[in-house]
Amino acid sequence: MGAHAPLLDVLVRSVGTLASDFDVVELSQQLVDACAELTGGAEAGLFLGDHRGELRVLAATDERARWLVETVDGPTRQAYRTSSPAIVDDLAAATLVWPEFARHALEHGYRSTYALPLRLRADNIGALTIFGAAPGALDRAAVRSGQILADLAAIGIAQHVLRPRIEPMQARLPVALQDRVVVEQAKGVLAERGDLDMTEAFGRLRAHARRCGLRLAELAGAIVAGSVDAAVVLATPAER
Repeated sequence: MGAHAPLLDVLVRSVGTLASDFDVVELSQQLVDACAELTGGAEAGLFLGDHRGELRVLAATDERARWLVETVDGPTRQAYRTSSPAIVDDLAAATLVWPEFARHALEHGYRSTYALPLRLRADNIGALTIFGAAPGALDRAAVRSGQILADLAAIGIAQHVLRPRIEPMQARLPVALQDRVVVEQAKGVLAERGDLDMTEAFGRLRAHARRCGLRLAELAGAIVAGSVDAAVVLATPAER
């Protein structure tokens, strides 16, 4: 039981969150934060396919991981296209399959990549990607833990975008992605006003939202609209 206790703790907290009127961006961020820690990966990102089939970030632990997935073809897009895991234990050996992805990933200090599909019944709505700092960073048990978190994320996203009408899941995903767009806009405002990098700006946004009991997208929209003073949010230290 001891080895599985951290994963069980994450699952219990996440299920408790899903039982309430939850914040999909915050839940996704909690899952990717936990994913890196639970699996032994260096960074992680959760990506959704938009209406054009392009992958867009919903949550990530690092901007470099986000940029790699959104701009370069690689394992994450394969996992999304095929609904099957794309396991790359050694990126140095993947230069023939994904030359641009492997080159950029190695330059950023990543040595392995594990892309896990976000599956919901017959739909594949995105992928969870974990980057390792060493070859073979995740063993098979860690990959299974990552897939459990990916499945939980898919359930949470589906619950968030559910509508009382019949239409493909992919047509409804922009509802979730729009929340992230607003959060990105607010991060930009905070970063510029506070002379911060985007990671620190996001940390302060999350901390202030938690302190005030607000959804991330709700607070972000107020910052962008000017109804919440960015200086007040910047005065809230990021949680560590």
